[in-house]
Amino acid sequence: MKETLLFSNVVGDIFWQNNSNLRFNKHMEEYLKTNIDSTYNLVFVNAPGLGGEENYLDNIVTCFQNIGIKFNDILDVKVSSEYDKIKDYIANHDRIIYFLMGGNPITQMQIIDKFKLREEIKKHDGLVIGFCAGALNLSKYAIITTDEDFKEAGMSYLGVGRVPLIIESHYNSTTDEKRNSELYDFAKKYNERIYAIPDSSMIIVKNNEIIEYGKIYYFDYSK
Repeated sequence: MKETLLFSNVVGDIFWQNNSNLRFNKHMEEYLKTNIDSTYNLVFVNAPGLGGEENYLDNIVTCFQNIGIKFNDILDVKVSSEYDKIKDYIANHDRIIYFLMGGNPITQMQIIDKFKLREEIKKHDGLVIGFCAGALNLSKYAIITTDEDFKEAGMSYLGVGRVPLIIESHYNSTTDEKRNSELYDFAKKYNERIYAIPDSSMIIVKNNEIIEYGKIYYFDYSK
């Protein structure tokens, strides 16, 4: 079944080296323990450029191991990867899970395009997981609001389109008027609802059915 899991953050600091206490949030842990096991292969798509990316993969693997999941094999897709090796891996492995990492969504999309993975990820008949930047890039349109990493408001671009949604991640405060205004502007620009996901929540899309776990906030444009 075509499934997509969208979330904002892990519990603990993803940037620390060898952080054995890292965990997924409770909704994710329950879902993953029920739906995948150690027979799967992980294709990990990095998102470098904001710092700490050398620890991303190991720490995500730790999150899976802390719920008893050890992957059969792992492919780390990064800027220095080789096109032919990626294509051969995908062609010769089944039970693949794509994991689009958090970090810099722009550099991640550059990696996706460099290795021509848009259609593969979009159409993959299995589980695709989007963490923060990865969730943005799986959307119809990837939107970027102003924060400490991105100083310019209103940045957006065409996403992978894996899900029929537009996602905003790390939405943990409803009182940020500037951010809220930017989200309403995006809703107006695309005439679409924005789904804002707090760190403790997640969204699962099964085929085109949207299932919410925890609180999700909506931004709609009303004329």
